[in-house]
Amino acid sequence: MGSERPGIVVALQTALLRAAGDFGEDEMFAPYRGRVLATAAALDYVLMLVTGSAGVRIPERDAERAIHDGIARAVDDLIAVSAALAESGAPSAVAFARTTANTLFGVLRDEDLATDERSFALIALANA
Repeated sequence: MGSERPGIVVALQTALLRAAGDFGEDEMFAPYRGRVLATAAALDYVLMLVTGSAGVRIPERDAERAIHDGIARAVDDLIAVSAALAESGAPSAVAFARTTANTLFGVLRDEDLATDERSFALIALANA
């Protein structure tokens, strides 16, 4: 497993928790609150897998699938919440969306998660 993966997982978790911390009271964030917090918590397990500190032996194929799925879920959740926040037009929300988009471009590339839908969504966020 790549040495950059722990950094990717931490960056995703940080962005999710920042969204909750900075916009937790915003009505645009309310529909995403539970999902964002659950995904941030699930990334703890993903981080244990990428660092090999899960404490139990997990077949590599299963670990890789869990890592991929966890990162993909975090990407999709961040795209959704960033788009909703950017719609508010608040300067802090737009800045969050742009910063998050820049982070996610690298994650899509590094984790081979790029799809047309994700790529176009990130372009829109970067230009919010």
